[in-house]
Amino acid sequence: MNIQHFYEIIDPILAKKPFQDLLIQDVSEWRCFLEFVDAYFRNRNVVNPVVVEIGTENNMQKRFYQELLNATHIGIDIHGNPDILGDSHSQETVDILKAKLDGRKIDLLFIDGDHSYDGVKRDWKLYEPFVRYIVAFHDIYTKGHSANPEVYRLWDEIVDKEMNIPLISFKKNRPVELGWTMGIGIMLVGNL
Repeated sequence: MNIQHFYEIIDPILAKKPFQDLLIQDVSEWRCFLEFVDAYFRNRNVVNPVVVEIGTENNMQKRFYQELLNATHIGIDIHGNPDILGDSHSQETVDILKAKLDGRKIDLLFIDGDHSYDGVKRDWKLYEPFVRYIVAFHDIYTKGHSANPEVYRLWDEIVDKEMNIPLISFKKNRPVELGWTMGIGIMLVGNL
């Protein structure tokens, strides 16, 4: 991954205050995550990965996927301007995604939508069958934070139960500017 280009994309975002309204990621976690994903895909000769992002907020991350990973990005959200406007939990949305995929597999599924335990688990169960390589969960270290109370519960369950699937997590060692640690958890689900 071109680190210089990463900072060319992110510096104008950081110059705006509060930048959290534009990029809902911790910068160091985000960079490490993208570097890992880029290396993983390069080692498997994936030159145009399909990235499906559930919960696009303001669609800011799309540019990172497209420009740094040369990815085909499909965003799903209930508001804003995603590629698929709809509830990620509905069968209609799943069917729209299937049509857009047109037989392709998802190389990276990034789950950052409904942060309730049932919501994040449903997103995982609905979309993981389409994934070839990576499922990533955002906000896995938010235990006790009222805005994202339950993603950590599912991640903890996955860590305890999924003994045969490699798991990786990214966590900043100190609280981020928003006052809590977010974290990104990765499951390597296939074709290792």
